[in-house]
Amino acid sequence: PQIVRESRSLDAAKRLGLIYDHDLTGERFYYVMRYVPGESLSLTTKKLHAAGDADGLNRPQLRAALGYARDLLATLSTYHRGGLWHKDVKPDNVIVDACPTGSCAHLVDFGLVSSLRSAMTLTTHGTEYFRDPEMVRLALKGVKVHEVDGTRFDIYAAGAVVYAVIEDSFPAHGVLSQIT
Repeated sequence: PQIVRESRSLDAAKRLGLIYDHDLTGERFYYVMRYVPGESLSLTTKKLHAAGDADGLNRPQLRAALGYARDLLATLSTYHRGGLWHKDVKPDNVIVDACPTGSCAHLVDFGLVSSLRSAMTLTTHGTEYFRDPEMVRLALKGVKVHEVDGTRFDIYAAGAVVYAVIEDSFPAHGVLSQIT
């Protein structure tokens, strides 16, 4: 059922230009995305912090991090306007590559994408440190996807990604930010 759900969501992703092609038969399931030559935001984060100082990111690194956040939010806006929910926003699903304006961040991996209007029950899928705890609570209660605003959960995850990039730590570790 999950693969069939993903296949239906991939029709919408194709119309939005987020993927090129997909297919679901009894023997196979695949989707084709644009290849982004680059590195994960996790690796980029390590490099940003290595170039910073003892107090964290300096101005150029912070500017780059906020640019990646801007790109991530712009992509999520495309998903949400198209009625889709990514469901697994995390640094390893963001690829950073060179582009005319410097570096750009691209959200990848459609493995959990689903329609915001799905009649399926919420699941606790996604990556723990970037998954909204409220979504987990609702999933455990058996709430249906279409009964909630799934965009909120992607936005929560995007905020957790921004925190992880700026702090080089997970928000769930409970430490206060060093950013002044």
